[in-house]
Amino acid sequence: MISCTEFIPLYSEFFKFLEKRGGYDEVLKYWYYLSDTNIGDPSNPHSMESFIRQYGGYDGAKKYWGHTTSEEACDTWSYVDPVKRFTYSGMNYCPSRGMLNSFTHIEPYKNYCEHCKVIYNRVLEKHGVCYERDHSLVDQAKCSSLLYEEGNRPSDDILTTSETVVYSEMKREGKKYLHRDFHLIGDNALRYCGETYGDAEVTLFMKEFTLAFYAPQIEEFKKDGLAACKAWIEKMYEIEESSERLTTELNGNKLTVKIDYCPVIKYMRELHQEPSKYYIEETTTHYATIAEACGWDFNLAYYTKDGATEFTFTAK
Repeated sequence: MISCTEFIPLYSEFFKFLEKRGGYDEVLKYWYYLSDTNIGDPSNPHSMESFIRQYGGYDGAKKYWGHTTSEEACDTWSYVDPVKRFTYSGMNYCPSRGMLNSFTHIEPYKNYCEHCKVIYNRVLEKHGVCYERDHSLVDQAKCSSLLYEEGNRPSDDILTTSETVVYSEMKREGKKYLHRDFHLIGDNALRYCGETYGDAEVTLFMKEFTLAFYAPQIEEFKKDGLAACKAWIEKMYEIEESSERLTTELNGNKLTVKIDYCPVIKYMRELHQEPSKYYIEETTTHYATIAEACGWDFNLAYYTKDGATEFTFTAK
């Protein structure tokens, strides 16, 4: 399992992976696919499409973002006019983009934040809702947007002239960055990669991503051995609030890891989503790549349809 808190760098690296294969147009193709199969999927109760079908276009979009920005522990501000029905809002700090900006060993995909504009507009425009975004400050993890119903764009001076505008803020304090829906989108990326380019390209991407993003952890494991790897895996399941699903045992030069069922697969199925056949690569290729880089052996004992698994790392 790759933690949903580490999905953002996977996403950024996947966009780079796609651009190498066909330029920006190839990245756009994936964003359209993501919009159609996740953001616009009515079978997923957490999708924007589901919120819109329940509450209507403009109101559904507002409720959808209320859910996601809270789980992503965003620091936001907004001006909402319930009479003229528009929302002008923004991020004082986007934790996802802020995470990318903070890394020193990988660079964010150059057009990373553009995916927000593309994937949401593709759904909203079907329901008569317009969505404008300003990404001029993404290097500071800030952005702003304007949401309104088609044909009803507010004037530029509306914030100072309207008597019905309500200002509000949402602060990060007290919120945990744990947006589990990222697991679905991570699996969506692997599915798209496999269906578009073939199984071997999924393995290649996972290897490239693991070696690039987890380079600091790999260096730590080389220095401090299997004990550091054990602590890292335990910390990941603690962050995911799934420590009870995990058992680890370090015996000499062998680390054994057991998961009684995969919390990600359980969560996917609660949202009527089945994991792709490629989801297993987040275990097999991911950990095998780490082991190889550290000079260890990796062995997968089993992996069930529910994600129950046992694997070992053995230091040579």
